[in-house]
Amino acid sequence: MLHRLGRDTFISMRGLCLATGRHAEAPGILLEWSSVVSEGMLPNRFPDAGEQPEYNSVDAPLWFIVAAHNFCQTVQLSNDDRRTLNKAIEAILEGYSRGTRFGIKLGSDGLLMRGQPGVQLTWMYAKVGDWVVTPRIAKPVEVQALLNNAL
Repeated sequence: MLHRLGRDTFISMRGLCLATGRHAEAPGILLEWSSVVSEGMLPNRFPDAGEQPEYNSVDAPLWFIVAAHNFCQTVQLSNDDRRTLNKAIEAILEGYSRGTRFGIKLGSDGLLMRGQPGVQLTWMYAKVGDWVVTPRIAKPVEVQALLNNAL
């Protein structure tokens, strides 16, 4: 079964599309993903076989914003495509501001809080069986860096 992974897609786009000169492919990828924003989140696991997308990543939407910014600086987009991307970015930031799944929300200090014990929501959260090796609950620094970049 083939799965599209949100976080991995957005992290790798700069190397796979920008660095290799495949600029024309990037807008289609970003526009396709912009259509699945839900409650300010993008799926981290989006199965192809008709299963429901898994909106279980605090960082995938922020990596999406990073990728969109990189490509908007490089590729000429139509006004409609730019509006579509901006709408998705605004929905992500509004969702995080209001609060969304897994207790993800902006705190009164302007930092992005997240966390639900036992739920892996960042790329740095490692879990083996029931043992959480590197818990990333509360306000992980790597998520704050992505948020600051997105803003």
